[in-house]
Amino acid sequence: MPLSRRDWIRLSSVTGAGLFGGQSLFGQFFQPAAAGPSAQTRTLVTACGLCDSACGMQATVTDNVLKFLQGLPGDQHGNGGICAKGASAISTAYDPDRLKYPMKRTNPHKDLTADPGWVRITWDEALTTISQRFGGYLSQFGKESLLFVSRNSPELWSRFMNAIGVVNRVDHNDVCYMVDRIVQRYTMGPHTFAYDFANSKYILLFGWDLLARNKVVFCHQMMAAKEGGAKVVSFNPMYSATARVADEWYPIRPGGDLAVILAIIQVLLNENLFDRDFVGNYTNFAEYEGQIRENFQKYTPEWAEKESDVPAADIRRIAREFGERRPAVAPLHKKTIGANHANATQIAHAIAVLNILAGTIDRPGGRYFPRTISIPGVDAIYPPPSYPSKTGRRVDGRNLLPLAHEANNGMFSTLADGMLNKFPGMIRGVFWQNYSLGGFPSPRHIAEALKSVEFMVVMDILPVDAALLADIVLPSTMFLEGSDLISRTNNAKSPQVVVRQPVISAPFETRSIGWLAVELGKRLAPDYFRTDSGAWISPSVLLDEKTKRAGLANSFAEFRSIGMVTKEQPFVPRTTFATASGKCQIYVPEFAQRGYAPLPEWKPKRDLPSAEYPFFLLTYIPGVHRRNSTQNNKVLHEMMPENSVIMHPSAAARLGLGEGTPAVVRSRAGQITLPVHLSQTLRPDCVLVAHGFGHVSRALTLAGGKGARDADLIPDQTIEEILAAGNFGGSGCIMDAAVAVEAAG
Repeated sequence: MPLSRRDWIRLSSVTGAGLFGGQSLFGQFFQPAAAGPSAQTRTLVTACGLCDSACGMQATVTDNVLKFLQGLPGDQHGNGGICAKGASAISTAYDPDRLKYPMKRTNPHKDLTADPGWVRITWDEALTTISQRFGGYLSQFGKESLLFVSRNSPELWSRFMNAIGVVNRVDHNDVCYMVDRIVQRYTMGPHTFAYDFANSKYILLFGWDLLARNKVVFCHQMMAAKEGGAKVVSFNPMYSATARVADEWYPIRPGGDLAVILAIIQVLLNENLFDRDFVGNYTNFAEYEGQIRENFQKYTPEWAEKESDVPAADIRRIAREFGERRPAVAPLHKKTIGANHANATQIAHAIAVLNILAGTIDRPGGRYFPRTISIPGVDAIYPPPSYPSKTGRRVDGRNLLPLAHEANNGMFSTLADGMLNKFPGMIRGVFWQNYSLGGFPSPRHIAEALKSVEFMVVMDILPVDAALLADIVLPSTMFLEGSDLISRTNNAKSPQVVVRQPVISAPFETRSIGWLAVELGKRLAPDYFRTDSGAWISPSVLLDEKTKRAGLANSFAEFRSIGMVTKEQPFVPRTTFATASGKCQIYVPEFAQRGYAPLPEWKPKRDLPSAEYPFFLLTYIPGVHRRNSTQNNKVLHEMMPENSVIMHPSAAARLGLGEGTPAVVRSRAGQITLPVHLSQTLRPDCVLVAHGFGHVSRALTLAGGKGARDADLIPDQTIEEILAAGNFGGSGCIMDAAVAVEAAG
């Protein structure tokens, strides 16, 4: 019998008192099988899982009910604090809308507006069905017939995908940080988000806005930089919370960042204001000095002013200050100018050159490589047989972008075109994990593509929009119910590892993705999930072994009681770098060998304002929310339940729009309707829309139907368009759009 809405509400009903007191009918489902003594209160150490910062937490648990989350003293990321998103994770843990049991679809008609007709099934039925369908597709249509929309983690999940030879694994990184990862690999070595802001004296921010996004690890460091006398200069079309902290703010034209960076490099080179010791000893500058100087000579501050609206005199002064006030740094992070526009690859390369010339790669005050404790992976502990070759066609066309293909990331922005136009019918089965349709540019296209798939599995914590198109839905645990060893990477001049442990029991029939990997592995690739003794790999035994081999404790249980291990050590800068030459590479020979520009060069953004679409579109991730995943959180929803279209008052007045006026925002990709919000913190030629809203699923009782998807305004891409634009790093262009605004009729 289908699980009715009334049954769902009855099982999930929760009052405000029950949410934290565990006294409601819903609350009792979250009690473990064996409850502890009455009024027993414990404080447990764990690590957040809402974002990759994974700040340390202390969880207060009374009678096995989670009461409170706070920061962990001594944690190098949170520095004893956590953001509102992390603190409110308790509301997600006890969200009455959580997926509770495996379910299967009974309505064959797939549409975001259709009732799937869910019926509850057992895990055994779910596992058997998935194994039979996926196994059949592999046998009949080959490895290219499966699509996994999932990150390449955790490691057990990665092992499963490798064991069955998954060709088409797609993730969000082309709309996040893939380009920066590619460029950093060839200019200085492995990718890192670690910046020693506390010791910086000059910081240039090009769209870097992590204070506004409440990234605690970076907030603490940026404020330490300010307290230490650092000068901060922000280039951003909007006057954000980060810009308020800066000493100077320039409302740069969207896409014009590249021009300013190129001009700053030109001044540094012309006036020899770079760090000659570092550049001479640790880079390939001397080998390519002629080409390097010639390449940047034409990018004068006067030229850059025309492309950016930043005065030439200021560009020249800032360049001189950057060269003279050392150590200096220019950071780059996720979903910023490293992914926003078609010129993202050139921007990432130019910022890398800027930091190399500053001489602060793996140096105090600069971008450095985290010092970590080596934790062996599952393949080191249980060496697998040789993995099968991944033969078959890439549905997203990523194989035509060799650098992106090497990085093994992407491509959200081209997936729909591949499924609908390039290779229709090739994908037979889809596994979709912890992603939102709203994370894709032009999400209606990916929704249409998914409708054409024969069999789709969705695993998530909540009934997300993608679940409306699934044949089987699997309920997932969340980080408060899981176990892991979390290395510090964003602030790690000394190695530190924090425990992640269950602070509450996994509710209902939720399971982890690691557990699922082993169970599907037993059925589809058993040889890869046995130990030398012939026993099945146990995630708990694996975690014990990792803990011992890393030297953290004798067992994971012992490490749980310790909570955190820090190994203080001196920070010794590198003298060699993990590139082909062993040096930081300003001129990248590997780019030249593939026919790409070996040095950064000017390219404009893709979509520019026109008579039809006169405004630049900007999007942002509110500090209140974590991308698309927290809008149903009771606490965070109350803080920001929906989005609006933000406009400068002068621009709105010209269109007859006022505060709260419903407005239609149109681009060449689509349109949305939102109320207008007026703000003088924005360039008049821009409109700003918050990301993460517009969920369709009404099973999300708070978020469903609230706000609009900014992604409906973002054009998706074809591989041919990417290649033609010289976008060889594969940027997803997640903010590259121009729009028109008018009053809603």
